[in-house]
Amino acid sequence: MDEPQTSSATGNAQAQASGSQPQVRSRITVVCAECKRLKLKCDRRTPCASCVKRDTVVRCIYSPAAAEKVDLHSLNNRLIQVEGLLAQ
Repeated sequence: MDEPQTSSATGNAQAQASGSQPQVRSRITVVCAECKRLKLKCDRRTPCASCVKRDTVVRCIYSPAAAEKVDLHSLNNRLIQVEGLLAQ
């Protein structure tokens, strides 16, 4: 009995058939300035648990540029995907 293909298996087959490389997503780390400075784990809350524990809530600041990069990167990936579909 044949098993139904999942959407990921179909997507991989299409990527291999067209000869294109699978998309590689780059991760952008979103961490508050204090956790980054001290190389601590940040839970990305405002204020984060690490800053609350160390009583450095005033320094728990997130860079707005990191959030913008995430949006631009995902939009760029989506554009490439749509252009690839249109080219077929």
